Amino acid sequence: MYNMLFKREIKARSSPELRRNEILEAALRVVAEGGPDAITFRRVADRARVPLGSLTYYFDSREDLLREAFRLYLSEATAFISEIESDKRPRTLSGAIEMVFEIARREFSDHPTMVRVEYELILYAARDATLAREFNAYERWMEARLAASLEALGAPRPFDAARTTIDVVRGFEIERLTHPGAQLENLERRLKLVIDALIHEPRTSAASDGKRQPRRIRETTRQRRSVP
Repeated sequence: MYNMLFKREIKARSSPELRRNEILEAALRVVAEGGPDAITFRRVADRARVPLGSLTYYFDSREDLLREAFRLYLSEATAFISEIESDKRPRTLSGAIEMVFEIARREFSDHPTMVRVEYELILYAARDATLAREFNAYERWMEARLAASLEALGAPRPFDAARTTIDVVRGFEIERLTHPGAQLENLERRLKLVIDALIHEPRTSAASDGKRQPRRIRETTRQRRSVP
């Protein structure tokens, strides 16, 4: 969902670290074009323009390379979201909509093929327990950040609101992957409808299922951290 990996500048690194990062970025480009099954050491080495031996030096196996590439993606996605949030910290309903929409807009306008990487990651994590835990931690972090903003705007069930908002964006991303003509304006319209409804949901309905909702985000965060 949130992938500005190749937009961010690479910080100064030692030569070995720089080369390793270039290999991982090349692997993500291969995944974006052909999925994880397209990954071979030779193909990634050609894409990264490094000797084939570089891959065997840094990575024990094809699976090790894939896992590390997806970890780099999650790290860069986290930094990307934090950057936009700091620029567009929402204080109003329209601000919250603008922040979520801006994340999706930059993804599609700057590196549209990289949107595929996150969905390949999700599918791959379904078969890789280690990566699944790391992806779920990223999801919980993303939910908590958005939930905090929505709670400040009055959402009675901020975590449910955050999860629903993320699902709306993911649904649009999948739609656009299979139907490139889908317009971003459609996502903006849906976000306005959904976020407005979630923030202005009657507080009585939040407790209608008989379960007491937490009053503070930090309490809910502690509860979620206890879930494996």
